[in-house]
Amino acid sequence: MNPPLIYLNGLFWPLNKAKISVLDRGFTYGDGLFETLRAYSSKVFRLEEHLDRLLMSSHMIFLDLPMTRNEIRSAIYATININKLMDSIIRVTVTRGEQPPGMSINYDLSPTIVIHARPLIPVPSTVYKTGVAITLFKNSATKITGLYNQIKSCNYLSHIILRERSLKQGSFEGVMLDHRNNITEGTSSNIFIIKSNELKTPEINEFVLSGITRQVVLEIAVANKISFKEEIINEKDIYNADEIFITNTGIEILPVCTVNGQTIGDGKPGIMTKYLHKMFLKSFEES
Repeated sequence: MNPPLIYLNGLFWPLNKAKISVLDRGFTYGDGLFETLRAYSSKVFRLEEHLDRLLMSSHMIFLDLPMTRNEIRSAIYATININKLMDSIIRVTVTRGEQPPGMSINYDLSPTIVIHARPLIPVPSTVYKTGVAITLFKNSATKITGLYNQIKSCNYLSHIILRERSLKQGSFEGVMLDHRNNITEGTSSNIFIIKSNELKTPEINEFVLSGITRQVVLEIAVANKISFKEEIINEKDIYNADEIFITNTGIEILPVCTVNGQTIGDGKPGIMTKYLHKMFLKSFEES
């Protein structure tokens, strides 16, 4: 089987030949951004929202993208099509590019952009019927000093460590609490709770990323007249919740039935969580 083709700075390369410089700032400093997208039947779900976030984030870190919005969109679809993919996960990575050693930014040099599309390996369907376990990590929420909102940067070491710690404890995901012991987000997900038929999720701030799937859930809530709040959620709220679920591009809406070994609700995926996932699946079919 031929290796997949990777988009790298305007050209397609076999995966085993797509290379960047050891002086690339993404490698030396984690100085870059990424977006993870999902295609259903070769159509990227909420592509424009992903591009909005990428463009906003690049502006926040003083990174001038080497391509226009239309060019990035076209390159994403070209990568999907050249690899003949249907249901797939696409990662767009943009770094500051190859620059001389040192922290100073040279604005005359070009950033690096990579687009990698791969076949989707879905979460087993049984998981949606049984739910997953998560682990809470106190005083672990990360932020980038100087930015008022969380972004998807290539600085992911803390998330990787917490994710690995959660896996070693038998959990699917690790969820980070801030210095005030408030819930922020998972290492790769947003979190929601349901209490007395009201949907709640942490508000967007320097610790909480504006997830695309998160936004879709809130839109579904509005469309279906489900009461919701974006507000502070603490550890006690989590344990007292009737239902909990986490969201991201790959898992969509995944029920959580255990937190730090404690059963949530009746220990089974809840009615509202199931309904929201059903409406989510309907939303991409309609789009």
